[in-house]
Amino acid sequence: MSDKYSRIYWFSGTGNSLYAAKCLSAEMGGLPLEQITDTVPEGAVGGTGTEVGFVFPSYYGNLPRAVRAFVEKLEIKPNTYLFTVVTKGGVGSGSINAMDKALKAKNLRLNYGKCVHMPANYVVSYNPADGDKKAKMLDKAEEHLRVIAREITGRMQSVRSLPVTANNLYNDVEKLDAAFAVNGECTGCGLCEKICPVRNIKLENGKPEWQHWCEHCVACISWCPAKAIDYGSKTKNRRRYRNPRVTAEEFLRHE
Repeated sequence: MSDKYSRIYWFSGTGNSLYAAKCLSAEMGGLPLEQITDTVPEGAVGGTGTEVGFVFPSYYGNLPRAVRAFVEKLEIKPNTYLFTVVTKGGVGSGSINAMDKALKAKNLRLNYGKCVHMPANYVVSYNPADGDKKAKMLDKAEEHLRVIAREITGRMQSVRSLPVTANNLYNDVEKLDAAFAVNGECTGCGLCEKICPVRNIKLENGKPEWQHWCEHCVACISWCPAKAIDYGSKTKNRRRYRNPRVTAEEFLRHE
């Protein structure tokens, strides 16, 4: 860890990117971890001799909106070593390209960008990985992250990216959460409200209601202890995925 201005910012829905950020931090001398939310830190970060990183999932080969907005607002000092690590189940390198462009718009450059393959988990479209397959993928990802951490610590200059593969997932953001529904198993525990990274859920009369600025990270579906949340009929009878190497408590926003 270089100094107090070095850090890793993370955004995650099912926990894969938080797990990646934790692995990197552990290999980099305990680099501080900060969650990407709608609150941007006051003052500039980084500077000569520091590392500032961004860890997040690939959304259709692009950036989650929350990540893009955060980077656009974050004040970063010149000469900061900037890195990004993208967790992916499928396409990911377009997200690195998108981050590079976002930083160039601030007259900064991305020094290092790599993808890490993790269990695909977008339950809206398919049944997530489970069992031995999931465990083996996570073990392999952890090995890859150790290598990445050494490369970052050594200030390697390496950005592996492709053109962005989708304009954006969020063309009609107001409609994205319209299909969420709650079944009779809901206990009103409020975990979905607490765990939503963009504060898109409010409990009303003991039941979650979505506020129409959804990231489609599926955190609410994935972390509900009662499996009480579905996305229309698409997720019924499908497994829920959450990274088994992080806990809900670690995942909650710290405000």
